[in-house]
Amino acid sequence: MATETEALQHSGRFRLKAIKGRAFEAILIVATLVGLVALVMLFGFMFFDAVSPGSASAEWYLLFFGTLVGPVSAFTLYGRRHPAVRSANARASAAVFGGLALSLSTFVVLKAMSPYGPLVYLITVGSLPLAVAAYGRYTGSSYFVGPAMVLATLLAIVWTLGSEVLLVPLLDATFELGNQLLGGVPVLGSVPVPVDRGLLVFAIAVGLPTLAVANSVLRRQLSLDRLLVVVAVLLLSAAGTSGLDQLLRPYLEPLPLWAAYGGVVGPPVIGLLGLVVTRRRGLRSGLVAAAAAVGGALAVAVGALTISVNPRLLVVLALGMGVPTAYVVGETVTTDPDGRVGVAGPFIIVGGILLGAYIEQSLSVAGPDTWVTPTLLVESWDGLFPTEAGAYPSTVGSIMIVGLMALMAFPVGVGAAIYLEEYAPDSGWRGRLASVIELNIANLAGVPSVVYGLLGLALFQNFLDYGPGLVFSASATLGFLILPIVIVSAQEALKAVPDSLREASYGMGASRWQTVRSVVLPEAVPGILTGTILALGRAIGETAPLIVIAVATATSSAPDGLFSTGAALPLRLFAASANFDPAYRTGVVAALAIVLLVLMLTMNAIAIIIRNKYQE
Repeated sequence: MATETEALQHSGRFRLKAIKGRAFEAILIVATLVGLVALVMLFGFMFFDAVSPGSASAEWYLLFFGTLVGPVSAFTLYGRRHPAVRSANARASAAVFGGLALSLSTFVVLKAMSPYGPLVYLITVGSLPLAVAAYGRYTGSSYFVGPAMVLATLLAIVWTLGSEVLLVPLLDATFELGNQLLGGVPVLGSVPVPVDRGLLVFAIAVGLPTLAVANSVLRRQLSLDRLLVVVAVLLLSAAGTSGLDQLLRPYLEPLPLWAAYGGVVGPPVIGLLGLVVTRRRGLRSGLVAAAAAVGGALAVAVGALTISVNPRLLVVLALGMGVPTAYVVGETVTTDPDGRVGVAGPFIIVGGILLGAYIEQSLSVAGPDTWVTPTLLVESWDGLFPTEAGAYPSTVGSIMIVGLMALMAFPVGVGAAIYLEEYAPDSGWRGRLASVIELNIANLAGVPSVVYGLLGLALFQNFLDYGPGLVFSASATLGFLILPIVIVSAQEALKAVPDSLREASYGMGASRWQTVRSVVLPEAVPGILTGTILALGRAIGETAPLIVIAVATATSSAPDGLFSTGAALPLRLFAASANFDPAYRTGVVAALAIVLLVLMLTMNAIAIIIRNKYQE
């Protein structure tokens, strides 16, 4: 009897636990559905305000479904039944649409800045790290190559930006701070003194490498080839202090404008293509692929000039979108017979859009009365007539600010995480210092964004005496904002890599840097990029830090450099929401929000594609 009673009690407890589990699962499902429905409603209202689909005629909807929705739906259903086709379609779509987005973004930035300045940056910033890598391969020594490439890149960036915007303001601000700390005692920078700022910068740039060389000479005998490399670095240091931009620009300006555009976009794309093909098929195939890419870009330029068309945009599209698309399509067709049909996916979408637009214009079919118009994308702002409102300067400014922010924050954040997880000691005063740094980084990740705006105001405008609202100041301020998030997410991703992989690498005779580069980082890249996506999504819509450092809500022209005044889309959207005209507060604001979301989704899509590649 007792046994039956215990069995009934156990059965009752089991049923109660099952009911609790199902109830908790139901609550989670309801919460998820509520969040999704709220998000869909939000984007739905925004879409209806920006596009006004109810204003389109029934003929337009028939044309839309016949040229785009129908073919794309049929191809999607076919791809769901064939995994190889679906995978090939994903690769081709990434090459076409990702290349198109990057090409257009690069073109508008180069058009605003003039391509000769970025071309100087590319030559100086790229040549020195490549020289270090070539030297390491020539000598057969790879122990120092990784850190040396990082240092060489930083030095090249400082040299290229020039002493006038980095070193001299920093020295002046340091001298002024010293004057204040000494209670008014005159120091350099506060009163006229017989010290040339350029000479002081020259002494720093050339003297520090000289001290490093002297230290190497005292410790061991330098070989002839290493001595030549050291002399080259010293000469580059001397040239950098006098302004590499001023030295190289006179030799680059005689180039045709389209050649300068190609010179900025081409080397990274062609170099990556040659590297990938070389690893898969050998050096000869890599050289042939690179030569074919160069020849194709030249053919596009010559053809455009023949028919009296400016080839700038066509050259950028040929290199930024055409080269990746040609490689992905060719590789898939030749090596994946089961999935080669999938490469037609993006061309069905593009072809459907172009065909539908052509028929719409030919038959004068009434489409939706949308606020997302070419005027909004290519014109400047008009605060009186909503139909004439353009956000081109703000769009270019946001692209430059967020792009530079990512370039500054991502390498520094990942590098700091690698040091804290892989190199920092666990004991001693250095270990305690690393623990304090980690604690402070974790706390900084939760600091309100307006505090970072105050930091940017104090550092760049009060300390370094930069002008208000500069692109560089805005990028660095937002970089400070997302840096703790990038570091924390990268640390967690590195911690998730099993120690057994590190031990196996060390057992094979690899150094610590080789282990980090070839074993740890490839495993941690998906987690690192996940955190980076979250950080970029937060930063691209921030307004408080930009308001504090006086970024403009609207300008008549796009910024022409990193140290010029720029505008940003979030501030433009915020200002338009307070306009006296209701059309601004509904249609124009919704259209600006869509443009901002497209920029954010483009960046996130690129990071997701890279993450998925490493996950595979």
